[in-house]
Amino acid sequence: MNTKKITLTCMAVLFSIIGCKEEELDLQDPNVIVTETFFKNSGELRSAVNGAYAFLQSQGMYGRIGFFLYDNLSQENLGTDALQGGLKAFMDYTYDPSVGEFFTFWQSAYRGIAGCNFVLEAAENGIIENIDQGEIDQRLGEVRFLRALYYFNLTNLWGDVPLQTTTSSDSSGAKATQEEIYNIIFDDLTFAVANLPAKGDTENGRATKGAAQALKGKAHLFRGEWAEAKAEFDAITGYSIEGVDLRDNGNEAGEFNNESIFEINYDKQIGGNQWNSTGNGIAETTFRGIEYAPTNFANIIVRPSLFGEYESDDPRIQAYFYQNGDSYNNGELTFSNLTAVVWRKYQNLDVQPQDGFDYSGINFRVLRYADVLLMLAEAENELGNTARAISLMNEVRTRAGMPLYGTAEMNGRGFPVGNSSQIFDALVHERAVELSGEQIRFLDLKRWGLAADVIEGFQVGKHEFLPIPQREIDANPDLTNADQNPGY
Repeated sequence: MNTKKITLTCMAVLFSIIGCKEEELDLQDPNVIVTETFFKNSGELRSAVNGAYAFLQSQGMYGRIGFFLYDNLSQENLGTDALQGGLKAFMDYTYDPSVGEFFTFWQSAYRGIAGCNFVLEAAENGIIENIDQGEIDQRLGEVRFLRALYYFNLTNLWGDVPLQTTTSSDSSGAKATQEEIYNIIFDDLTFAVANLPAKGDTENGRATKGAAQALKGKAHLFRGEWAEAKAEFDAITGYSIEGVDLRDNGNEAGEFNNESIFEINYDKQIGGNQWNSTGNGIAETTFRGIEYAPTNFANIIVRPSLFGEYESDDPRIQAYFYQNGDSYNNGELTFSNLTAVVWRKYQNLDVQPQDGFDYSGINFRVLRYADVLLMLAEAENELGNTARAISLMNEVRTRAGMPLYGTAEMNGRGFPVGNSSQIFDALVHERAVELSGEQIRFLDLKRWGLAADVIEGFQVGKHEFLPIPQREIDANPDLTNADQNPGY
């Protein structure tokens, strides 16, 4: 086990178990996990849990489709002529149920859920043996955090989705309501908070109590449950943005820093071919560097409307983006032929001349403390605690080295915070400039009801949710075209 990043060596064999019918397991295929003879020591339990993490790394999620899906739907990106197919359709809002990338994401999420259910069923059936109960509870906390994360993504992208809590079903099942999905999310996260260790008391990359608290608070925030969200965020300890360089939230050197709450792990030294990683095989690298790099595929540039959100003196411009005149490759090269602003966040160009075909090992920061501070500020503002909301936003501003809200300078820049409405406008701005390129803005704009005002092509009554993949409807006997989301 690599102490820096979780090595997910059980992914292929886990895939074989979740793709089999229960009665087929009696064949004792040596390449298939048999639940009755597995889970007999710590290593076997850990391997099964690792497999549940692995689908987050796959091409369907953060390996490729996931970052394109969220970044393009938010229109933080602008596609170049090299961007094609469903990836372009995300951005242009021209997609339909046939887009294959939707199914790839959907399938990866449900395979991850099945991996979680595999471990949970083993515990329920009492076949996990010879392992200390404290260790079992921690591993169960990990998979329940992961299942909550998979479902959080699914229900916020698709709304009502099938709810799976076992591995024995021959289909994904019928649609459950968002209320039912959130019930299991909160149930899972309550268990995770109670049973996961604090940051620093487990291997880097594993779910922690802080990660479960942050996701639980975020889920309450998305449902407008402000007091519950505040309680979860206030309970988080052991993290800080002080002393964390802005660049360290988007490069390899800054992984697992004091601000990091939960990361999707990649490791270029281990590698793994993402083209084959639809859920069967190790995928320890991501396409993010190659796809966005101006020195490689160059599929993406930064959308001018996002870049225009930044105040001209904001150090986050230098930390998150490249422009002509900026140096890269350890200061040995300088950009001079860029035709647009491009991403620096999650790129390797600081230390090499191009993001080449060895792919990228930079971890994705799914939850970090600056995000928590801003979500807590939102909850406080909604609860009428405006002074604390401003103070929390100013913690993020202070780290960035920017003028503070509530000062004459910020009033003059068009961001007064004299009332709750003005504080909300400032918060929308601050989340945009702090968390850009981190797969967050689309869901923010949607839940705030601002998507149609900001996103070109977004249609109210249709684009709040994605179309259920046609391949899922065709293959799932519990779904018909009548179950398709409105507008598709």
